[in-house]
Amino acid sequence: MNPWPYVRHRPPIIQREFRGENRLDPLSISPEYATETRNFTSSAYPALTVRPGHSVIGEITNAKVLGMGVWKDTELHAVFSDGTWRRWTGSIWSNPLASGLNTTAKWSFCNFKGNLGDFNLLGANGIDAVKKYDGSTVSNLSGAPANANFIDEHDNRLYCVTNGTQVHFSELSVATNWTAIEQSDSDPGSFIKEINSGKKISGMKAGAGHITVFFTSASFELYGTSASDFRMIEVAPDIGMLNNESSALLDGILYFISERGFYRYGGGSRPDKGFSAPMQWYIDNMNKAARQTCCAGTDGKRVYFAIPMYSATPDTIIEFTPEYGTWYVWRDVAPSCFARMGDNWYIGDNAGRLLQIGGANDNGSAIAWKWISKPFSAQSMSQVIRWLRAWISAKIPAGSAMNVYLSKSAEGDDDWTLVQNIPATGWISSKPMYIRSSVAVNAHFIRLKIEGTGPMKLHEFAREEDYLPLR
Repeated sequence: MNPWPYVRHRPPIIQREFRGENRLDPLSISPEYATETRNFTSSAYPALTVRPGHSVIGEITNAKVLGMGVWKDTELHAVFSDGTWRRWTGSIWSNPLASGLNTTAKWSFCNFKGNLGDFNLLGANGIDAVKKYDGSTVSNLSGAPANANFIDEHDNRLYCVTNGTQVHFSELSVATNWTAIEQSDSDPGSFIKEINSGKKISGMKAGAGHITVFFTSASFELYGTSASDFRMIEVAPDIGMLNNESSALLDGILYFISERGFYRYGGGSRPDKGFSAPMQWYIDNMNKAARQTCCAGTDGKRVYFAIPMYSATPDTIIEFTPEYGTWYVWRDVAPSCFARMGDNWYIGDNAGRLLQIGGANDNGSAIAWKWISKPFSAQSMSQVIRWLRAWISAKIPAGSAMNVYLSKSAEGDDDWTLVQNIPATGWISSKPMYIRSSVAVNAHFIRLKIEGTGPMKLHEFAREEDYLPLR
């Protein structure tokens, strides 16, 4: 006897909000979350849409990008592992503005005016002399400490680190005086900051109201405005930052990557990582031998954490949108650093390429994407469930493709069954997914996977379901 009663109609369960990826217990998360995503973004929230593509707009062969800086929000500059500093002209990389630079050290940049006449782009890497770009040429910043690293600006002073433990600050509004003292609150100076583990300072960032000094396992904040009242206040004795490239400042909040997770810090309290619990799995499973290659950036709306999951350099970008609290994962882009100039957002990679983010494909190649739902069950997981009907509403332009799969397992990739191919219609359409009874009957769990290439925007996923009583 057929245990399933004949059912003509059930009220549909409709989902029109997609809240990104969540790697917590898949049986416990809300239906709006996916257990795995690839190449989506929050830009169309609450709809689900494919991330933007990129164009390769410049390349230095046989080199990687060691750092990017922006002068006065009008010119993009980069230092490459061939030892050159170059300016992006809008169509090509300029001839080297500086050469013979160290070929492995990462760079930090900031803009500063002070006594320089106009804003200069300053750069440091801990080995070469501090450099300045004045709008036409790159030269050494006179008076700067030797081997300065992590250069930054805060409250009209420049700051840098030497020897991994000594923090220097310039004279107030004077970029070229770091040593001459006149017994005033404008004086330059330095102080030593050490921790018991003997580790060196891993980064220093202006933001969150103060200069924050990071070790890989601890963090401190610099309070005060002058040499007479500067003091280091412990932020957290057990939370640090991986390196100087692994942080991004957005809306006054400093986001950074630690050995223990993705953190955010607004000043005055312990850094928070509760917001990133859905993505802790990536921290726990990344290639820890290569985590010093992590980096972070922002496009002004979202924060991006680049981490090495399967290789020795970053191969995975974790996108976080503070406005919505959503997380998505980008693949097929391998950043070494990020930069933002006006409304444009750039990625430098380990192949010496400059990528400008935007467009519908990756430099001519279609973007491959994937979204996997949580395991859906009846009200009790001990009940057997079936889907009577299911359908999606999506915008799929010509040239894109989508396949829909179902699985009766709570996890794994061994039993996905293709249940529908969605053609490229070019407009929003409701496409029923007629599900064969052998796929979605007598199951304790049902998962949905959509996979495809090219632009796509998913507006709705709906289903009618039935289940047997407890037995």
